[in-house]
Amino acid sequence: MKAWLARAGAGPDPGTPPEPLRTRIIVVLVAGALSLLLGLTGSHTLTGGLDGYPWELRAADAIFGAAGYIALWWRREWPLAFAGYVLVISIFSTLSGGLPLVAAFTVAAYRGWRTALVTSILLAAASWPQIVLYNGDNSTSSAAELMLIVSTLIFALTGWGMFLRARRQLLISLRARAERAERDREEHARLARIAERQRIAREMHDVLAHRLSLLSVQAGALEVTPAQGPAGQALTEAAAAIRATTHQALRELRSVVRVLRDDDESVTAPPQPVAGDLPALVAEASAATSVRTDWGEVDLAAVPAETGRTIYRIVQEGLTNARKHAPASAVEVAMNGTADRGLTVTVTSWLPDRPPADGVGGDRAGGDGTGGDGASPGAGLIGLRERAALAGGHVRVAVTADDRFELSAWLPWAGA
Repeated sequence: MKAWLARAGAGPDPGTPPEPLRTRIIVVLVAGALSLLLGLTGSHTLTGGLDGYPWELRAADAIFGAAGYIALWWRREWPLAFAGYVLVISIFSTLSGGLPLVAAFTVAAYRGWRTALVTSILLAAASWPQIVLYNGDNSTSSAAELMLIVSTLIFALTGWGMFLRARRQLLISLRARAERAERDREEHARLARIAERQRIAREMHDVLAHRLSLLSVQAGALEVTPAQGPAGQALTEAAAAIRATTHQALRELRSVVRVLRDDDESVTAPPQPVAGDLPALVAEASAATSVRTDWGEVDLAAVPAETGRTIYRIVQEGLTNARKHAPASAVEVAMNGTADRGLTVTVTSWLPDRPPADGVGGDRAGGDGTGGDGASPGAGLIGLRERAALAGGHVRVAVTADDRFELSAWLPWAGA
């Protein structure tokens, strides 16, 4: 009994889409109207033909029949409970009319075929006592014919409900398979991405790390080799700068390789540069290029981390471009701004093919803007523009009136 009550109180099958309110109202009105039409037609109804029956029976017919129409609203959530109630009142209530048909269809649409078949048999059998009760002087053959018609309608609606339930379950199964296939595809793509990242990491480690280590060792040997005269001193300083730069490149390469090999987001990433690291960056660049700085009134330690990281990359790109395309040019780095106005940073140097009047900077390797190494121009600047746009700022490149190359950027204090 408890198991039946639990099943009676269970809602639709798992995965069944909810019924919209508008659809529910339309279904209840249509089903109720058709059922009431059947309940008010015929020779024995509340509106006529029940004059010879006790008033208690007619009152019960009206009250319990009306309650059945109210229960239509919850037929989907309580299909078996609704069918059980209709089964009982259909024995004596003429007003219930077509409610047994609705109950048979509802159980078939939201329960298994065994439950639907048993429910339909009981509902068909319950129509016989009502036919006998209100048959009057009619013959048994006419009652049997009426019983056959009612049973045929009940089982026809049961078959329709079973078909709709099977179709709905098929769609649910296909949707679940599609979602599972999509998850499998995403997992396959993730594993392929991890494998590719690891392959790239191996290539970077095996090729670049070996070359950079060899370059660092050779620069170290050149640094400790005794040299005479100013030229020898300059050569030693250049070797020291090459070794320091190569050592820094090796550290950054190891960080990149570690990030490529670890696809787990919980892995602690290496600390990213911020505005407070700018003096160290300038000091490192000063070993190969003359750099003058003016931080204005900006407290570098107070700049937000995201904004400071973007500024660091902009200054780093500016110093790298100056060292690559105008190696003998003096570089100026200036910054100003406040939390209200945002931050402006400017990096200026001489143009590669336009040395200053005093000859500082010497001849440039080509005037195509590629520098001596033939690297294609503009790729780093495109990356800077994208980085600044993500932070809510912008980057501008221009040539000043005194023939200097100027890289400037404005960023909001706290980012976008």
